[in-house]
Amino acid sequence: MQIANISLAYQIAELKPVIEGSVLRKVQELENKWLKIRLQTRQGTKDLIAAPSALFLTEYSMPARQTTSGYGAFLRKHLANKRITSLEQHGLDRIVVMQFEEFFLVFELFAKGNVILADKKMQILSAFRKEKWKDRTLKKGEQYMFPSSKGLNPLELDKNRLGRLLKESDLDTVRTLIKVINIAPAFAEAACSDAGIEKEKSASSLSDKEAKELAKAVKQLYTVDLKKEQPLLANRQEKEILLPFSLKLPGVRIKQSFPSLNEAIDSVYSKQFAEAKELPAAEASGKKEAELQKSMQRQKEALETLQQKAETNSQKAELIYANYSQLFELLQAIKTAESEKLTEKEIMYKLEKRFPFLQSLDLKNRKLVVSLLK
Repeated sequence: MQIANISLAYQIAELKPVIEGSVLRKVQELENKWLKIRLQTRQGTKDLIAAPSALFLTEYSMPARQTTSGYGAFLRKHLANKRITSLEQHGLDRIVVMQFEEFFLVFELFAKGNVILADKKMQILSAFRKEKWKDRTLKKGEQYMFPSSKGLNPLELDKNRLGRLLKESDLDTVRTLIKVINIAPAFAEAACSDAGIEKEKSASSLSDKEAKELAKAVKQLYTVDLKKEQPLLANRQEKEILLPFSLKLPGVRIKQSFPSLNEAIDSVYSKQFAEAKELPAAEASGKKEAELQKSMQRQKEALETLQQKAETNSQKAELIYANYSQLFELLQAIKTAESEKLTEKEIMYKLEKRFPFLQSLDLKNRKLVVSLLK
């Protein structure tokens, strides 16, 4: 299911009164590597689910997984019993920032998804998924950087700026909007329709008046107003999309309406979670058997490695014992040479004939290398 950036904006507007001021009690990992964050809110205990492409309060039961990566425990250690001071969408990007007094918890709801814990200076303490992008790195110790937006913020658009971008484009109007503005394709088409402009019309041919009407239509669509919210799940061009309100577009088939966007997201994603858990018995058994075989192979390899190390260490011990008197004499000779203020090179030269098995000497780190033969 596609969740447009404006749909996310409406959902965050819904969640803010519930989540802001609440206290985080627990963080757990779910079977599909989602996170479940238990909150104590003014409305009672709530479970916030962080999926790769969505963040939502759920009314469904989602059991925690038995074995985890440890990230849930890491977050719990730092955030348990901490109060959430704010919940904001970063610009109009698919990024949500949850702020505590001493920390930021950042949810990146794109690509494979990620959850990042950062301190007050936005230095990363840990990332659920370590990633390296062209312009930023997500791992402990790095400064957290928001990714570059995919175009202008629709709310910061004005007729003059849009007019210049339209004149410079060699595309049609709707594709130009999608390219230069951070706007979902369906909403770009709706803006053209609301402004009375054919979406296939050449962008560079638009008049100043048309550019003004188009900028106005975009801003109206992207201005969050919960009074006009009428969430619905729809199909268009064989894709399922979640809309905060109905759009004037051809080919949109409404599947279901919801009281809120959060309830819509909860309904769809909770169903996905349940379906992912219901594997056929044979398939589940096969997976367990394969995992067991892999585990046994890893244990076998680890045992062989330990045996090899033990054998090597045993041989070393035997050689040291067999040459103990010579090694003792060598150490005494080195101590005497050190007391005479000789350098490493001078000591090596002085002792090479007497102790030909001495290979190297490192006085600073108190190390020496010898070659002993049976």
